[in-house]
Amino acid sequence: MDMPFPEPTPSAHGIGPLEFFKRSFGVPGDYAVPAQNINTVGGVPNSSWYTNRHYRSSLSSAALQRGPNQEPGPSRESSWRVVNLLTGGELPRAVIRDTTGRTFRILFDAPAHPEMATGAAMISSRLLHALGYNVPQHWLRRVRAGRLVPEPDSGVTQSRVDSLLTSAAQRPDSTYRALVTRIPNVERRIGPFRFKGTRADDGNDVFPHEDRRELRGLRIVAAWIHHSALRPRHTLDVGVKVEGRRFVRHYLTDLHLTLGSGGAAPKPAWAGHEHVLELDRVFERIGTLGLSGGEWAETEVPNDSTVGRFSASGFDPRTWRPEWPNLAFQRITPADAFWAAKKIRNFSRKELRTIVATANYSSEGVSDSIVRTLLARRDAIGQAFLDWGGGLDRFSVQSGRLTFEDLRAAHGQAPDTLQRTVEWRAYDNRAEEVGPVLRRASSDRVSLPIPRYSPPYLRATLVTPQAGTTHVFVRQTEQGRASPGGSLRRRVVGVERTDGTGTQAP
Repeated sequence: MDMPFPEPTPSAHGIGPLEFFKRSFGVPGDYAVPAQNINTVGGVPNSSWYTNRHYRSSLSSAALQRGPNQEPGPSRESSWRVVNLLTGGELPRAVIRDTTGRTFRILFDAPAHPEMATGAAMISSRLLHALGYNVPQHWLRRVRAGRLVPEPDSGVTQSRVDSLLTSAAQRPDSTYRALVTRIPNVERRIGPFRFKGTRADDGNDVFPHEDRRELRGLRIVAAWIHHSALRPRHTLDVGVKVEGRRFVRHYLTDLHLTLGSGGAAPKPAWAGHEHVLELDRVFERIGTLGLSGGEWAETEVPNDSTVGRFSASGFDPRTWRPEWPNLAFQRITPADAFWAAKKIRNFSRKELRTIVATANYSSEGVSDSIVRTLLARRDAIGQAFLDWGGGLDRFSVQSGRLTFEDLRAAHGQAPDTLQRTVEWRAYDNRAEEVGPVLRRASSDRVSLPIPRYSPPYLRATLVTPQAGTTHVFVRQTEQGRASPGGSLRRRVVGVERTDGTGTQAP
């Protein structure tokens, strides 16, 4: 809806000791409740938070390479005027303006780790965009020192610009590799968003953030790309104006802190395994004179100067955690995890290679290593979370049959000959009650005949042995038959999944 922009809020530099301890050690109770912003088939509708992309309709190679970029990057020929030098980070950063009058943020790698931070940002921006999240536009540029000149009357001097470049990684040809970012159509920079509650001054912010499926599922995505530093300070709300409507759009930023990059240095070995402070770990190490460091301490993770610490060794998506406790991540349910896992597992080797190529690494071996790691972590996520409800998805009605995809079989996690029980019943949508069994059978097919029966609603129950159960609700869309002697026209209007024990969560 068209709403006035909220007032800017200061950047969140931390959650405070009280909140940290509350999230780390408090037990919120039984919070395994369904996400609130989902539709009847368990999906997340498009919004200012999220847009369905690659899983719903496969993006082309060109679209995967382009990622979030909607407009040309800064001019490759003319000078870039430095408007401001940014502080507060370990990497050299600045705000520039090109000849079109647009402003961009630029970031350089540290001399000891050329390509590490910039490469991580290029890859993660494309992955997150394809998954549906809002991220800034990202470009890689090679620039010479002479291109950066101070903006008149900005307070920036040439000596300060030169000092900025002395702390950046310089290439053998005397150029600098710059990561350029920009968020388009910004009318107002508001500030970071939180992973809990809502903004009282934003009329469109109606779902508590901890109960948004895309933010709960972000825990699985963050585990895949090892975004262990993710917290409010690495997000940004901006006011935009689209087709005359003003509203807030929500972005994930600082993507140079993903994969193995900690910014100016590789991530620490404990990242992804522990929060920055866990008292039980502290006491354990005190009791063992520092000899106990958890299972992760026994796993050797390669520390490459270009990649940082990014490996599939010791990676367990069930136990992965960010450095800072996050209420939305803590509230994740199996349904939320399944939603994210199916989107991650959907990426093919070729698609990942296409995305990794945008980082333009000097060494082909580095690109190969990152692709292998992303594939291995992708597979681990699929093994951990795709069982939910039997791993069935993409339900539709075609030619009088219920069709779907067995994700586990499609990804080699289960045989495609696995027999599942299929039961059809009439369904009373008002009373939410089922009638007697109309048909019961056992089948390994992913296309099932719909009973020739004419209630407004039918419910199909598909039970996959040792995995789970999925209920599919089918509604008659119009009276009469699609063709003489044919089936009633129906469509899928609801999907509910349970685990193998019957525990239900949408």
